[in-house]
Amino acid sequence: MPGPAGGTLVHINPILNVSDLQVSLKFYTEVLDFELLATFGDPADFGIIRWDEHEIYLCVGGQGQPGTWLALFVTEPAALYDRLITKDAKILVPYAGDDAEFRVADPDGHVLRVFSGSPEE
Repeated sequence: MPGPAGGTLVHINPILNVSDLQVSLKFYTEVLDFELLATFGDPADFGIIRWDEHEIYLCVGGQGQPGTWLALFVTEPAALYDRLITKDAKILVPYAGDDAEFRVADPDGHVLRVFSGSPEE
């Protein structure tokens, strides 16, 4: 069977619409511990953040939609949940332990569903 048109998907990055880039960057870098890779514009209205090899683009106004949901699969959800609690993050669904998910909202209401492990498990 031939592969899909376009060949192999090499990488995919979500773009989140944000109202204030600096507030969003602070949340993702200081609360979730993403790395800031770059910002663009003067004043900056677009940013790139990364956790391991996974990147998210943050864009003021023009791209993406408010209220986007993202699924994050992590190896240590309890540690991440504890960090979010100490940073006063907006927890929508608390962590119940083991294989349970929890949900947290970013400053623009995007919902991060956090799961243990990988989507293949």
